[in-house]
Amino acid sequence: MNDEDIQILNGNNYSQVSQILEDFLKTNDDIFTFPFLTENNRRVSLWAALFQHLQNKSSEPIHTLCLATIRLLSRDKHELESLICEKWVLTLIERAGLFNFVDPEDTMEINMPAKEVVMEALKCLCNIAFNSEVARALCAHSSIAQGLVARLRSYKEIPFKDDIMLFDMKLLFILTALRPDIKTKIKDELHGMDYLVSCMNELVLESQEPQQDVAGCTDIEMSHNCLLQDHQQAIACEILKTQFNLTLHSGSSDPVSEEEEVIYLKLMPSLTALLYARTTSQEKLMELHSNIANLLTSVPPVFYQFLTPELNEGESAQYVYDGYNMDALQSLLQLLLYRLSITETTKNQYENLSPILTVLNKSARSCRVQRKFLRQEVLPPLRDVSRPPEQGDTLRNQLCRLLTTPITSVRDLVAEFLFILCKEKVGRMVKYTGFGNAAGHLAQKGLMGGGRGPTYSSSSDSDTEEYREAEPHIDPVVGCTRPPRNNPWEGMTEEQKEYEAMKLVNLFDKMLSQGVVKPARVGPDGRPQTLEHVLELREQPHRSNS
Repeated sequence: MNDEDIQILNGNNYSQVSQILEDFLKTNDDIFTFPFLTENNRRVSLWAALFQHLQNKSSEPIHTLCLATIRLLSRDKHELESLICEKWVLTLIERAGLFNFVDPEDTMEINMPAKEVVMEALKCLCNIAFNSEVARALCAHSSIAQGLVARLRSYKEIPFKDDIMLFDMKLLFILTALRPDIKTKIKDELHGMDYLVSCMNELVLESQEPQQDVAGCTDIEMSHNCLLQDHQQAIACEILKTQFNLTLHSGSSDPVSEEEEVIYLKLMPSLTALLYARTTSQEKLMELHSNIANLLTSVPPVFYQFLTPELNEGESAQYVYDGYNMDALQSLLQLLLYRLSITETTKNQYENLSPILTVLNKSARSCRVQRKFLRQEVLPPLRDVSRPPEQGDTLRNQLCRLLTTPITSVRDLVAEFLFILCKEKVGRMVKYTGFGNAAGHLAQKGLMGGGRGPTYSSSSDSDTEEYREAEPHIDPVVGCTRPPRNNPWEGMTEEQKEYEAMKLVNLFDKMLSQGVVKPARVGPDGRPQTLEHVLELREQPHRSNS
């Protein structure tokens, strides 16, 4: 776009203006920077011309084109901070139809701009709010938060709500993520979580497929009959991300207020229904479940029990344990398996695995029936113990491999999860993972000398016939049986044996002197205790009689 084109844009020849803007949009549809606009102050002139048309009622025929052009230009952060002004932000808010919803109690007839104008204005606001701190500050001093929250409860009255809902949620997510004051306002003053939960419930209801005998269906069966289309799945993900922003830091050890308790009691059935729902593809389903897991990380554990409701008479579920519906928890386990399958290196191990492992840890620790179900799925009774626990494709095998990952945060989450499933019994942990894999976690907890953590309810750890037969031959360090080995000393003379022994002593001495290893023993606190000299190993450490 040259200076002559920009000069035409400042005029009122709408046919020429339309042609220039259409050509610009077609040429730059996939462009994110516009360095040619830095010459002759073109960028400022272009933005000013576009907003001049937006503020002019007689220019309505080209408003959509102007907004689409601003959407492209707002991808470029260059000079954006100095360009944006309050008047322009308010113009976009107005074109997005948000001023029509400032009063949540207003029952007047809604007079929205055209659908295309609203959508383009929302996209512009998303880009500008994401790329400009100045724009976010201007939004914070406007009534955009009130408009967005008020529109949450008015979607039924908007004929094209499916088209704008996604971008409303994207804008809410950006503002709540990047402006703490807007987040606080939406959460505390405007009760945004309440409206978001209602929107989610409406989305689930709309996605229910028609059934021949709806009258005879239970709520659980109706929830399982939900099929989220792609646009519904996208909206649900944006709602979940916004809810995560609003609940972040709420899942700490601080007591839950009465207002928060009410919100969580509404939220959990909604999340459970979403975990039952289906989508058009596996990728969409995993994306949805990933966002649910992210949100659950900020939900206090006391509310996790609502993920697995007790089945009433006549209700059924695909996964049942002790009379409870475990379908939602099984969906979270499937998410863990999926995350493990796409995590081939340590590069993105933390991002991929940390949220779902955190959720499963909280679930197993906070709810007895969930822990027992998870143990049944993750640590089933052992049968084949001929291979080390980390070899194989089962969920137990994959988790055991992570016990030695260099990403310590992931390693600790996995170890804690398995330890909880073992009811924090050292012997049971060693049985399922091998002492070598579990040693680091046990050392951190001061349990190298054995023992157990907090008291859990009693339950049997029934062993299979195969395991009982192999148990005497299991090497607890590696967690499996080992084939008979030849005697390495066989055929050697005494002199040769002594020579090999001294070689070994010298190698150990070299490693000690170079600091490669340090001698240690288990101290009174159950943790490794460094020794000054290897000869101290001959001394009997002090042990309590407990």
